Amino acid sequence: MSINTIFLFLLVIAAYLNLYLTLKKIRIQKNKTKLPISSKEWREKVEDENFKSWVSNREKLKDKRKDN
Repeated sequence: MSINTIFLFLLVIAAYLNLYLTLKKIRIQKNKTKLPISSKEWREKVEDENFKSWVSNREKLKDKRKDN
């Protein structure tokens, strides 16, 4: 077995390994789950809830002060 045969064998192994890893990467990217809500929408939702909570607490404090 000459040195050229060994190098050819290693080259074939490297090519198949590269093909395998590329296909595996593509398959993983296809199977990524999509989130039902984006991070921007989530942040807006949380800020809106916090604002509503703040307004209601403020109203309760105003009512408490009026009673006293």
